[in-house]
Amino acid sequence: MPLVAGLSLARPRRERHRRRPDDHGSEHSGQDPGQFQAGERSRRRQRRPAVAHQQVPFSGIPGTSFDDVGARPRRCRGTCGRYTDVTRPAAQVLRTHRQGSGRWNPDHDGCPGSVRTPGVRLTIPSLDETARKKRLGQYFTGHRVGRLLAALADAETATTIIDPMVGSADLLVSCLGVGAVPNKLVGLEIDPLALAQAKAALDGAANAELILTDAFSATLPTEQFDLVITNPPYIRYQSTGDFDGLSIPSGEVVRTDLVRAIKARNELDEDARTVLLRAAMRYPGTADIAVPAWILSASLVREGGVLAIIAPQAWLSRNYARSVRQLLDEAFDLEVVVEDGDASWFDDAQVRTHLVLARRKKIGPPAAGRVTVFARATSELEIDGHLHGELDSEHEVGVALRGITSTNSVEVTTGLIARAELDLSVAAAGQDGHVPARVAAALRVAADDIVTRSLESYGWRAGQGLRTGANDFFYIDYVEGAPRPANRWRIKSLPLPLECLLPAVRRQSELGEKLTIDAPLTHTSRIVNLRGWATAADKRRMGATGHVSVLPDDVATWIAEVASSPLSAKTPTKLFPHLAAVAPNSKMDRSGRPVAFWYQLPELAARHRPTLLIGRVCGAQPTTYLNTAGAVVDANFSTLWPVNEDALPAEALLALLHSSWVWASLEATCTVLGGGALKVEATDLRRLALPDLGMDDISRLTTLGQELITHRSEEVSHAIDEAVANAMAPCSTDSRQPMGLREFAETALRHRTHR
Repeated sequence: MPLVAGLSLARPRRERHRRRPDDHGSEHSGQDPGQFQAGERSRRRQRRPAVAHQQVPFSGIPGTSFDDVGARPRRCRGTCGRYTDVTRPAAQVLRTHRQGSGRWNPDHDGCPGSVRTPGVRLTIPSLDETARKKRLGQYFTGHRVGRLLAALADAETATTIIDPMVGSADLLVSCLGVGAVPNKLVGLEIDPLALAQAKAALDGAANAELILTDAFSATLPTEQFDLVITNPPYIRYQSTGDFDGLSIPSGEVVRTDLVRAIKARNELDEDARTVLLRAAMRYPGTADIAVPAWILSASLVREGGVLAIIAPQAWLSRNYARSVRQLLDEAFDLEVVVEDGDASWFDDAQVRTHLVLARRKKIGPPAAGRVTVFARATSELEIDGHLHGELDSEHEVGVALRGITSTNSVEVTTGLIARAELDLSVAAAGQDGHVPARVAAALRVAADDIVTRSLESYGWRAGQGLRTGANDFFYIDYVEGAPRPANRWRIKSLPLPLECLLPAVRRQSELGEKLTIDAPLTHTSRIVNLRGWATAADKRRMGATGHVSVLPDDVATWIAEVASSPLSAKTPTKLFPHLAAVAPNSKMDRSGRPVAFWYQLPELAARHRPTLLIGRVCGAQPTTYLNTAGAVVDANFSTLWPVNEDALPAEALLALLHSSWVWASLEATCTVLGGGALKVEATDLRRLALPDLGMDDISRLTTLGQELITHRSEEVSHAIDEAVANAMAPCSTDSRQPMGLREFAETALRHRTHR
């Protein structure tokens, strides 16, 4: 954070009666005074509001005006948090820091040493600053990571630098910190609070220009830049709209403005403009704002210039970023990617991040012989607040990484390993059936020599389990024959019809070592499925068309209570029937009569009662289960089901999904969350490169799958690995192939979980 005053907002100390044990009745009478005072301090802390001491930016607040000495700033139209008055010591701190600036005067208004009007009222960020940053997608970089990215980007050689989503200017400050002396240094930012920090951080920097604006709708600088360096915000498409005085543009508006901005860049040649416009039109509307931000940033880079971006790990695999990957293949040479292997760079982010360095080239297919360096950093890379390990500087890290030529991982310095990939196509990295180069290397076979098939080609589909949108209503526990709603309703037993209670798998913790989910279920989770049932009042509303059974009065009373309740105390206006995933349950016919109600789930699909399921968040090796009971499966799981009569047998697919090949592939392609868990989405399963199995292979895997169900053992696991390796490389005689895959997967597991 820039120059700040850490101010205690407490009132001046006053003499007051010191409480004694006897003041608090017999329960404390006779207690040792020292122990009592310690307990009293603890009790006072518990009674205080949960308000932490604030670090208060006090320089360059946008939207304010300091006209003369002592003039109060005008209000900021709600965009800069709240004002506060400060104590006499705090006013003195301000006077000391801004002596002679002609901006603040604590003795203004004829009140010497005034506490109430010290001449300036500080802007303090909202008490829930973390929630604000999350809503705005702000994960500020900090100088530690910023200096490494700036050094990798050769910032010291750039004469023009821009950060179109500058935030608190950490990256621009980092560029200056590694030796950049640009003729032009530009930052754009939509958030006044963040820009206030940026102005203070760059105070006195030559040729710096900071602009409060939305980068997509702004009139951008006309020239192309040597270096575009940014950490774009990760605002989900559902989170747009007005917030805290800011207007976050919708996805449609962002796309329109992005297309306009690209068309307005006069220094782009037509080939580059065509490629950029194609990327702008093709990214999905469900992508977060980081995707169009990436495309906008790419449009600002001159030919031969560098694009340096901080991105989530998922950019290399997710469908929503495919247009970005295609853009990189056509318009850039991807030079360096550094992974935050320990998820230690951003404390408040839930996913691991990459530093991505790409150099702008002439539009066209990638040239042969290109080298992309992939590096993995751990917390040991940080020494004394700098990410350079045993090397002397971040600049030396960049030099060392660019010298990597080995396709096997080598140690660059303490906490940093790297390898080279030749002629990498990042666009292909997210396609179905793509074999990760590292996994092919572990199998000791060239990726191009492996014949693969997709999950769909075997007659299976992947999706996600049931998302009710209101679990406190739709899930109940079935305890000793009694339906028991969520604890918040304080109901020990409810006369729900048994046919409305469907066995359900809600959490991985409900599943044991056994790989089958058999009836009857031993755990208590049930789904409340009220299709074909309604309250008496709602049946009357339906009229003659209401061919439904009537629910017991106690159930109707419970439904009415839920309908008038908010989802949580934090969102008192969000009542259950109006929740985004619940409201569509209500339906009317053409005459305006109700035909379905919020408490009735829609018809369950195959993905809700799948044949196979796998946890979406996996701390260890992803485990697949066979759902022989036909239980309803929660959205905490990715689900698989056959769609063809001749689909691969479920037991064969179960064995295949427990192979080291699939485990290694998931470790190489899935997102690693901040805590080290692997996130296995349906898209990851659809994209798996599966072996092209012959009839003998299928028969063998089916048998092994049946053995796996009966008894999980190392012997069965090794047999599965051998069968899969033989199918992947039938001509190979290397007996270590299966072991290489398992070693790769186990190493990846240790890296992400620090085991």
